[in-house]
Amino acid sequence: MKIVEWAIKTPKQIENIRESWKYLNEMLLILREKAKAWVALIELEFVAEHFIKQHNLKWAFKGYDGYPTNLCLSVNNCVVHWVPNEYILKNGDLLKIDAGVVYEKWYSDSAISVVIWWEFSNPLAHELIMVTKSALDKWIATIEPWKSMYDYGNTVATTVRNAGFKILKDLTWHGCGSAVHERPYVFNYGHPDMKKQFFKPWMVLCFEPITAVMSDDFYMDYWDEWMYTQHWDLWCQWEYMLLITEKWYEMMSGITEWE
Repeated sequence: MKIVEWAIKTPKQIENIRESWKYLNEMLLILREKAKAWVALIELEFVAEHFIKQHNLKWAFKGYDGYPTNLCLSVNNCVVHWVPNEYILKNGDLLKIDAGVVYEKWYSDSAISVVIWWEFSNPLAHELIMVTKSALDKWIATIEPWKSMYDYGNTVATTVRNAGFKILKDLTWHGCGSAVHERPYVFNYGHPDMKKQFFKPWMVLCFEPITAVMSDDFYMDYWDEWMYTQHWDLWCQWEYMLLITEKWYEMMSGITEWE
């Protein structure tokens, strides 16, 4: 894998991305509040559509490689990029909300995971969320320019595995800003190729550990054309969008608090 400098941004570009993430964070908080039992996934999509139009934004996901909606909403064992449909949420569901918006042609992208109702309605799902988020937070606390991307993958994967969970190996995090997905595409574990990749000042990157209870792989169900965890177990994601600065980092978008 080779780093392409698309992820490095100018001061003016960074200013516009900051505005984009402010809107995205607001929308994610609204969606988290609306995600309740007896709510259909398509209703959350309508909330996002209204928010984007209300604030004169554009959608980041809709139309990307033919994707039909603003949100990626996946429940329990269904892995990433699930189109919102008529599925009705119930207490204990593990819901992943992945969203992005465009402000003045500049993109933001973040994701959160929530247990419908409260954590005790699905303690295993709650634990998986907390481990996933804490692995990301643990790494972020140590980030600095010119540090190896291998260190990121190794730290995140070790934290997750020590807690008894798995990393979905083939799913990566990515650059963002002028497009919703930019290079580099980087693994959430210590892949050997990452030893030659380094964080550089003014990169805008979306860090996105993707975890599961038992599976480190997924499969495509050709009946409904969606991806599911290998062992039909729960999976989770949490995504921050960060600007690497000359000394440390700046949070560009992402819900940092649990609730």
